[in-house]
Amino acid sequence: MTSRPVRRTDRGSPGAGVPYVNARKSRAAVLACLAILTMSSAHGFGVAGHSVASAVAESHLCVRAREAVARLGGGQSLAELSRWADQIRYVSAWEHTAPWHYMNIPDNEPLARYRTPERGDVLWAINEFTQRLGDESLTPEDRADALRFVVHFVVDIHQPLHVGRLADRGGNAISFRIDGQRTNLHRLWDSGIIARDSGSPDRYVDSVMALADANAADWRDAPPREWAQESQRLRAFVYDFEGAPGPGYLDQAGRVLRQQLARAGVRLAETLNRIYCEYGAAQGAP
Repeated sequence: MTSRPVRRTDRGSPGAGVPYVNARKSRAAVLACLAILTMSSAHGFGVAGHSVASAVAESHLCVRAREAVARLGGGQSLAELSRWADQIRYVSAWEHTAPWHYMNIPDNEPLARYRTPERGDVLWAINEFTQRLGDESLTPEDRADALRFVVHFVVDIHQPLHVGRLADRGGNAISFRIDGQRTNLHRLWDSGIIARDSGSPDRYVDSVMALADANAADWRDAPPREWAQESQRLRAFVYDFEGAPGPGYLDQAGRVLRQQLARAGVRLAETLNRIYCEYGAAQGAP
């Protein structure tokens, strides 16, 4: 498939020679985000889920990847960078990016038979912008955009309903009430489960970090198509309820989503490390 043109908004220069991302500042931003989320489930996966996965990723970055993120990202943390792709999709110049956040595939259809639609999807976007991020012939501005897209889309594909059914628009068309509030299945997995499960934001982040640390060696080498397959395989559980999800479902969903966030963080770090650390090692750099 041919690459699509990527338009940019005027955000200013991504900066150069920026010091390391401040890990303490990044964690504080993640905790503040989760604290807000526990009071309201109106915030999307792009805020809370992306922030948690980004915190995991930062803890697994190699030195050169940290330096590159700081330089291209203008000193912003991965959590801050992760919000951009959701913000621009509603701007007219960037409306073409909306389909890059998900993919539609029928139940039990092998990914080997899947064909990327002409307008692109999340699997295409991960591969496309990972390649752009590592392309030194591109401008720093274009690689900064690629970084923001990679940081976002690697996490998106780990939300099971971002690898969803076309018939119900990835669960958006399945509505119900939980605790008296009207919601839908996609929104539940985007925000409601995290809001319910993160009563103590500090412990929530620590629990996802612990999962990532314990399983990183098993998760990091899987390619993006396998990430999509994992989300597709979770579909049997995601739809396993009648009427509205009950307490048992929500408890199990919380455990599943923590694991998915941990996987996403590990794999985001590995994606960046392969670009910056393996390349540097190949060139004989320390």
